[in-house]
Amino acid sequence: MTNALEEVVRAIYADLRSKYSEFCACQRCQDDVITHVLNHARPRYVADVPPLGGAVTRVALSTDGAKSEITVLVYEAMRTVATRPRHLTPTA
Repeated sequence: MTNALEEVVRAIYADLRSKYSEFCACQRCQDDVITHVLNHARPRYVADVPPLGGAVTRVALSTDGAKSEITVLVYEAMRTVATRPRHLTPTA
C-alpha cells in the first residue's frame, strides 16, 4: 500500500525547486515541505493489487486541476518552511 499523493508531491516539489532556486534544497527542508503537504492534504492510498484502483487514482491525480491544487499546496509549504527552516546553518 502506498500513498499515491506522495509520488505527485515529490515530483511537483522537484519541479518547483528547479524553478525557484531561492528555496533551500537541503534534505531536511525538502522533507519538511513534503511532510507539510501530506499532513494538509487528503491521502490517496492505493494497493498494488489489483492495479486498476491504483491506476484510476493516479490518473485522477494527474489531471490539470489536481496538479494545480497540489502545486499551490507545495509552493505554500515551501514558503512556510522558508520562513522557519529547521536545517543547520553553517557558521561563518
